[in-house]
Formats: sequence, structure tokens, C-alpha cells
Amino acid sequence: MNEETTWRLAQFGWTRRLLGLLGLVRNEMPILDHLSLEGLERPVDIHWNAQDIPSIEAQSIEDAIFAQGYLHGRMRAFQMDLFRRMPAGELAEILGPAALANDTFMRRLNLAHWAHVCIQASSPRTQTLLQQYADGINQALSHSPQAPEHRMLKVRMRPWTVVDSALVAYSLAWPLNIIWHYKWAYDRYSQNPAVRSWLFDPLPNLPDRTIIPNTGQPGQWGIGGNGIGSNNWVVNGTRTKSGDPLLANDPHLAPLLPSIWYQIALKGGDLDARGVSLPGVPAIIIGQNRRIAWGVTNVDPDCQDLYRITMQDDSHYLLDGALQTIAVREEVIHVRGRADLTLVAEDTHAGPVIHREPDGSRIALGWTGFSPVTSMDTIVNLDLASSWNDFTRALKSWTIPAQNFVYADVDGHIGYVLAGSIPTRESGPIFGCADGNTRGSLWTGTIAWESMPRLLDPDCGYIVTANNAPVGDRYVPQWVSHNSPGSRAERIAALIDETSKHSLESFARIELDTLSVPLLHLNQKLLADPALPPQWHSQLANFDGHVTAEIVAPTLLYLWAMEVVPADVRDALAQPFFFDVSPQAPGTHPFPENFWALMGERLIPAVSAQFDTLDRTPAYHQAEHRGRQFFGDPMDNWVWGRAHQMVLFHPFIQSKLARPVFGRRSIAVAGDFFTPKQAAFAVDPNLPWPRSVAYLPSYRQILMPGRPDESKFVHLTGQSGHPLSAHYDDLITPYQNGQLFTWGERVRTTQVTPIHHSSV
Repeated sequence: MNEETTWRLAQFGWTRRLLGLLGLVRNEMPILDHLSLEGLERPVDIHWNAQDIPSIEAQSIEDAIFAQGYLHGRMRAFQMDLFRRMPAGELAEILGPAALANDTFMRRLNLAHWAHVCIQASSPRTQTLLQQYADGINQALSHSPQAPEHRMLKVRMRPWTVVDSALVAYSLAWPLNIIWHYKWAYDRYSQNPAVRSWLFDPLPNLPDRTIIPNTGQPGQWGIGGNGIGSNNWVVNGTRTKSGDPLLANDPHLAPLLPSIWYQIALKGGDLDARGVSLPGVPAIIIGQNRRIAWGVTNVDPDCQDLYRITMQDDSHYLLDGALQTIAVREEVIHVRGRADLTLVAEDTHAGPVIHREPDGSRIALGWTGFSPVTSMDTIVNLDLASSWNDFTRALKSWTIPAQNFVYADVDGHIGYVLAGSIPTRESGPIFGCADGNTRGSLWTGTIAWESMPRLLDPDCGYIVTANNAPVGDRYVPQWVSHNSPGSRAERIAALIDETSKHSLESFARIELDTLSVPLLHLNQKLLADPALPPQWHSQLANFDGHVTAEIVAPTLLYLWAMEVVPADVRDALAQPFFFDVSPQAPGTHPFPENFWALMGERLIPAVSAQFDTLDRTPAYHQAEHRGRQFFGDPMDNWVWGRAHQMVLFHPFIQSKLARPVFGRRSIAVAGDFFTPKQAAFAVDPNLPWPRSVAYLPSYRQILMPGRPDESKFVHLTGQSGHPLSAHYDDLITPYQNGQLFTWGERVRTTQVTPIHHSSV
């Protein structure tokens, strides 16, 4: 089997032929040598490399962005349609009732309204570029065959608008802001000491590394998470063989088919940038230009609050003693194959109502995303920045999601900025639900831009961020964020310190590192436990902490850790996140189905912290039972690669007929929550095995500022969104093998000429 077909399912061939005979899936239209497009001002050349990564050369930024829109619309139309429909609450219109859980919740948030506000808040130049981008997409939609998914669904994709690009930005921002999950859990369990300790108590023996050094101890409120996040780091020229800075970034997101990213180079006017773009949004999100390079990781700061509003009746409540009426919106949701659903959504002074308690009280959500978001301006200005001052000025307009930006430039500088809108509160941070019947719990403003954490040219010569705490408890103003335990950041820093002079190769090794220090600590505790079964001892004795796919130890450690959590805590964590949430497949709702989702990164450190108090022997027996149930005998077959796999998600993989064409085989994956090569998964003991990896590096870059042809990249899974294209899955193998590519040579060129209508 050659590399092109390695990941295809066995039924791919005959299913493709069947769907082809039915006229549902046709071969991808090839990229032409010549194109004529209406909307360009002057000719554009598009050069393609061996991975089908385009380099657009235009004479103006407007034409470059127009051509980018055309390529996105041609290559990723269905994906873009999903990305705009998800936050707008319009998935059920094409996917049917299974998407109603998402749509009803998103309609309550009213993100479609805020997307319009986002466009109005953007600068005139950004609005112009967004329109150019939309025009390019619509040219592609009118010139190209329908995406095969639209053809199978018998849905015609509606034209793209500038508001749709704002919606796509919300589709990425929403899952990266999850601190409200922990506030809801705290409200639910703060009076239950056993559960509270597992979800919120400080965890001993965790790294105390903060991104900004010497700012005190990192906050520990609810430390841990579901694994969504990223790594980035940068070193200056004193620590590299070349004498120039190096910058690495690997954003950890869901494994999607096609890839969440579209790699591209854009050149036109003052714009000369390359990296990855988000289909549906113009310009480069992560990458470099002629003078600077940048990368991002998630912060998840205290940018959300929950408000419990006690009602006087079903429509009224008191606000500081004055009677208020809940504002009501009727949202009509079109449902494929069913009658329209009319949803009554409610809005309050504090934000939209996301939940109604059994006693009738309302839970409203406040989020910085419910405001004039100007992050679109930042993306364009980042691509054009040429210095540290330009970089920081560009980031001032970044609002959501708050991100850690690392920086390097051709003059040898390295830096870090935390950018995003962070609320201030009169009485400090609020854990749990705030009192929604008084204005005293509302935000008083946002942290001033000048007070946001930043760092330029530190003495140590490097900066590392891996979703660890940005600052410690001595930082002013007071800072709260929901952080990862810090193990990844500590390991990356250790690997940087181990090598005196770094190179592209040493950075690539760091990106692929599989040492899980918390899992190694738990392994050592089990080896010292007199109750450890002999068969387990033989599997754990040689575990050195590297979570590779070929060994059994990680499977045993995670099976046991899930089973050893006390029964009362296990039962509480299995409760629905909201009492009226119907049990469905994980990920069906735009919020957790139950509280186990909050344990992710906490599970192993919390089990280690409470090890001596746990009833360990029954957990060994139950873990063995679970292992045999899913992996059979002998235990030697329980390797991590069987237990822990990447299933590339496409909505059609849930269809028996369509899955062989649109899906690809599951892939054994190394790593866990704490390895630099992160691979997070659900730790709910009630779910079946193998476990699908929920978040992992979606893209890897190692950038050399000023030397873009020497920089290296790879993303998952390929450039094309068409399942019959050779470039739908051609990056899976190199990604799995840790291979990185330079931009490479041009293998063909598309010449694009403008169509101008003569005036009469």
C-alpha cells in the first residue's frame, strides 16, 4: 500500500464507485494553469509546491486577500460552512436533529448578533479586506463544483458575507474560553468537600513556573483542564547555532478532516507573510513575515462570569430592588427533515440566559465575546508588523480569545505579550455563580493594556508558554486564569536548558517529546505499593515516563487512576453538567456532558496527591476487568496505541455509507496530557475504550525570522477538503513521523487575470 492510500478505509474503493455512480461524489476539479476572476484589479500568480501549498503573489494586499478567499472557497467550502453555522446555531438546517443541542445553546448566546457588531467595530481597512475576501470566496462558489458534502446533503451553499468571517472567528474563540465550566462546577460542588477537593484543591508537587518570572506563585484555583491548549517557545541568538532567534509553536486543537488549518503565503503591497490561515478568515493567523515571527497558545483567563438571577415570576426579577423584565427573543431553527423549531431565548442585564434551574431561577453568562470584538483588525496588523512596537500595537486590539503571543525578529529580539480583554471587578474574582440581582457583581471595566503581562529580551535567553500560569500572586493587577498544571512548560524549559546551542532539529525533538512527569510519579508510587499485582509490576518496572504507543504501562496507569477515585466522587462527576442535559455522545453539546470532563489534566496529579488515602486494591481488580473487557488477554496486548487513538473527525464519519470516503483509519498516538507532544482524551471511567484523542498538535512550526525559506512546518491532515484528492490526507504520514517541510520549490503556477467590465 503506497503512502497516498495508507490511511484509507478498506471500503473506500467500492464506496467511492457507488457514490460516484449516484452522482454524489465526483473527482476534485484540478487547479487550472489559467483563471479569470471578476473582482481582481490586477493579475495574480499563484505558485504551488509539492504539498499543494500556495504562494499568492499579487500587486496589492486587496488582490492577495481576494485570491486567498478564492482558494479557501474552492478547497474548503463545506468546512467553512460548518465553521459559520456552528456559532450561528444553524447546523441542524443541514445536519438534522442531531445538531439541535448545539443550535439551541448557540441561539441563546446570540453570537450571530455579536458577529454583526464585530464587523461594525472593525476598522474601515479591515472591513474592505473582509469584503475582498468574501468576494473571492463567492467567485469560487460560482465557478467550482459543489463540495461533495453539499452534493450528498442536496444543499446549495449560500454566498459568503463579511459577517460569516466573524462567525468563524467565534467558532474558534468559544471552545478556548471555558473558565465558566469550572465556575459552574464550583457552584454545584463547593459545599461537597470530597468532590471539591478533587476538582479545586491545590495540588502539591506541581511545577511553579510562570511565564513572567519572579511574579510569585501561580494561582491554583481549579488548575487542570480538558487538554485544549498549545505550546510555544522562542530562544534568542545566544542559544542557537545560527546566532539568530528560533520560534516554535504547536497549537493543540481537535483532530479534524480536513485540517483546521490551510497553509498559505500571501504577497501583495506591504503584505508578505506566510504560515497557516483559518478557512473563513482572511490573512495569516500564525506564522511570519519579512521581519517578525509569532506563535500563540491559549490563556483561558477570568473573562466569563455566571449570574444566578432569582425570579419574582416567570418574566420578572428584582435588580437592586427595581423590577426588571427579561427580554425575550424568538429564534426559529430550521431542522432538516423536521418542522422548524421556535426557541424562546432570554436576555438579561448580565448576559444571555444559558440555563434555567428547577426553582425557576435563571443562570446568565457574561463573556467578553458579548462586546465589540476587534480581533479581526489584529490579524491584519500582525501580518504587516515589522518591529516589537508594531507587534504590541497590533495586539492592543485583540479581544477574544485571550492568547499568549511569543515573538522573534530579524534584529535578534524575542518577546511575549498576553493579549485579550480581561474584566475587572469591584470585589475581585468571582468563583461559582455571582448574585445576579444586583449590579454590584457586574464588571467595572477591563485590565488596562499597559498592565497586561509582557516580556522583552529576558536575561535567560528564552520564553516558554504551555498554558501554564502567565503570572504569579504578586503580579498587579490581581490575576486569575484557568491554567494547565505546568508540566509541559517545565519539560520544554528543561529540554531548552539541556542543549547549549539549538537548531531546527533540536526544536523538532522538543515538539515530539513524550516524557510525562506526573505519570512517571504515579508509576513510582504504584511500584512501591505492596498491593500491586505481580503482573502489573512486570509492566510498570521498566516505564521511564515516556508515553509511547508500544508500551502497556500508560494504559494500566490510566485505567487504574480512573477506577481508584472514590465511589461518591465518581458518582458526582458522572452527573449531567446541567440537570436537563440528555446523555449523548461526548462532544455533542457545546459544553461538557458531565463533570468528568473537568478532571482531564487533574486526574493523575490528584490521584498521586491522595494516594495514601485511596482504596487501591479494588481498583487494581476493576482496572484489570475493564482492560480484559476491551482489550482481551493477555495484558501484553494492552499497549497504549490500542487504548489511545486519533480518530480524525468529519461529520460524515457517523454515516456507514459515507464514512469510508470521508473518514480515515484510526491512528495509534503517543503522549498524554503532560507530554510536550500532547494528546488529551476523556478520562470518564464510564466511557468505552479505546479512547479517542480529543486534542493534539494540529500544526507544528519552527520559524527563523528573516529566513522564511529555511523555516519548517507541517499540519494535519492535508491542504484539500475534497476526500478524493491526494492532498486530503497526504500529510498524515509525515505528521505522524515527525517530518517537517520547508516551503520548497514551485511545481506549477496558476496565472489569474482580472475580468473588467467596460462601462457603457
